Amino acid sequence: MTDLPSRLAASLGPAFSIERELGGGGMSRVFLVADSSLGRKIVVKVLLPDAAHSVSVDRFRREILFAARLQHPHIVPLLAAGETDGLPYFSMPYIDGESLRGRLASGDELPIPDVVQLLREIASALAYAHRQGMIHRDIKPENILLTGNHAMVTDFGVAKAIDMATNAGMAHLTSIGMVLGTPAYMAPEQAVGDTATDHRADVYALGVLAYEMLTGRAPFVDRSPRAMMVAHLTETPAPVTTRRPACPASLASLIMRCLAKEPADRPQRVDDILTALEAVTSREIPLVSRTLPSIAVVPMANISGDSANEHFSDGLTDELIGALSTVRELSVCGRTSAFSIKGQGLSVQEIGHRLGVDNVLEGSVRRAGDRLKVRVQLVNLAGAVVWAQLFDRTVLDVFEVQEEIAQAVVQALQVHLGAGRGPLVRPGTTDTVAYDLFLKGKAIRRQFTPEAIERALPFFEQAISRDPDYALARAWLSDGLVLRVVVAGRAVDEKVQRARSLAREAVSLDAQLADAHWALGQVMLCFDRDFTGAIREFRAAIALDPSHIDARHLLGLTMLHLGRFDEALTELRKAVEADPLAVEALATMARTYQSLDQHDQALRCIQEVMQLAPGMPLAKVHMSVSLLHLGRPEEALEFATTGAASAGPLGAANLAYVLAAAGRPDEARDMLLALITTTNGAAPYFVARAWQALGETNEAIDWIERAMAQLDPWVTALIIDPAMAALRSNARCGSIARRLGLTRE
Repeated sequence: MTDLPSRLAASLGPAFSIERELGGGGMSRVFLVADSSLGRKIVVKVLLPDAAHSVSVDRFRREILFAARLQHPHIVPLLAAGETDGLPYFSMPYIDGESLRGRLASGDELPIPDVVQLLREIASALAYAHRQGMIHRDIKPENILLTGNHAMVTDFGVAKAIDMATNAGMAHLTSIGMVLGTPAYMAPEQAVGDTATDHRADVYALGVLAYEMLTGRAPFVDRSPRAMMVAHLTETPAPVTTRRPACPASLASLIMRCLAKEPADRPQRVDDILTALEAVTSREIPLVSRTLPSIAVVPMANISGDSANEHFSDGLTDELIGALSTVRELSVCGRTSAFSIKGQGLSVQEIGHRLGVDNVLEGSVRRAGDRLKVRVQLVNLAGAVVWAQLFDRTVLDVFEVQEEIAQAVVQALQVHLGAGRGPLVRPGTTDTVAYDLFLKGKAIRRQFTPEAIERALPFFEQAISRDPDYALARAWLSDGLVLRVVVAGRAVDEKVQRARSLAREAVSLDAQLADAHWALGQVMLCFDRDFTGAIREFRAAIALDPSHIDARHLLGLTMLHLGRFDEALTELRKAVEADPLAVEALATMARTYQSLDQHDQALRCIQEVMQLAPGMPLAKVHMSVSLLHLGRPEEALEFATTGAASAGPLGAANLAYVLAAAGRPDEARDMLLALITTTNGAAPYFVARAWQALGETNEAIDWIERAMAQLDPWVTALIIDPAMAALRSNARCGSIARRLGLTRE
């Protein structure tokens, strides 16, 4: 085997050159290879003779190419397969980073939030692969690569490729199957060569992996390989909490269920594990990793004696959250979560524990005429005041006050800003009247009801009239004009074109403004159906402001409408991690679970949304859909009826859909015809859903065509909407989906 590198180089061809051997062990030797044809580096793994014995190279290549179809953000894809002097090899992209084994070997305890994040990403990869009929069979720290603190699962399909390529006559998962696995992570049925071994072996291995990530040691690791496999068959590992007392009870219980000896006693799908991890993340552990200083900026108290100034104190709070969020060395609690404690009279300790932060910035604002008094203090969870100051200035100095507060907080938390770092606060205008008008509009728009959105628009208009170069006001006016169609189902009119122009002008005025890219991406998603452009703009917004929850949410929504469910959940979970009370992201997460036919989990998300935002009309619409699919039509009708009263034509069309689906077609038809007559065909996509529920397929597709022609933003839900599932095999529907640029895994 000493001349293997030269033999491999000859097999790969002149475009490839071997740079060095990366190691290996067990089944293979691993080489880093430069691919000059594409200017990239790849990894090539060559099976050792013991593993390659009796393996059909042609069958191995076919199995590798089958596995290469897996495309997922947390899976390292396979590229090619071949052989060199009878030894099979396969290749994959080179991932710059360490393995999870390397991270664990450092001896540092992994923070629980980091463990949960990595487990979610690994589970997301497994869930996707299992849906494609692919089992990993060798999940272990060596096969988890870490890049940018995110997990990538490698060697997917390799164990199966070797097993399936073994000479005929050897049963799958017999002695060769035992060689393929790794004793420390083998499920009991895999260890004994049970031919019925299925995806639940990966569930067991994931449990072992989670156990090791939390405790630092895999179960039974101090034994010989044979004794280890016997222990997996006969012994129960020590509870996680005896080795990591801080581990949340529900997480520890989930891991121990994954380690059940009988496959039937484990979670039956990795999707069930993802659901359980979601619950752990949102309720039982701090969402902010303690590796960074963490802070919540809670709403400043308005002590002006005039409730009309509430928007100003809230706006100042909002601006400070935004300014501090640009400091990547800080973990800043999201706006919705921070504002959730407003008026509750909680202590700093209670706020810190509820929001998962170590520090709280609180204060008060008094505005009288042109005078402005801002009193602020930074307090840690021990109750000690880290920094405090009173600012007595004029309203004209509001931006300077914001900058001074932000800089003082950063200094007090001993965060070092790199040389050349500009101001933390970037005023969008120097006109304080325009600024005040903008804050009023933003405060009203945050209520997220059709009426509030309409009331917010004039304030943004007036702000722009005062300062035509106010890019931030243009971005939020664009957003409002979009939402009047999306939230209330209003017919698309000339205001949509204005929304497009405003967003583009905002980017032109300030290309470094995250909100400008968010607004432009929203127009591209909702009306241009330029999904690639929308993804680009949302990612640009996130790059400029990693805490931009609205951009993160809409990126997840785009992935959802494209049928890229795992990517959608990844982005939505990041949004909810940063801001656990981000109701719009939670609502879209519910829609994602509906699309995956996981209506129990969808219902839990919607119930949380309705607790946080009882007046959110679309929540009732989404609730009615899940209740229908859970066989609870009367409850679905109750929510659809109240949703119809608050969500305009969209809610009325949804009620017609629910009536039809609940077996009341005459009422549904009457409501639908009245809606079409009185609203001139508003909310055409939701009208199509109702016709489909009535069994009028051609009428439904005609209305989908109308929705497409009228730029109804909801029509892009066509391939993921459970209400339209029966239509997806229809040729006309398929043609519309292709014209919309929609794809689905």
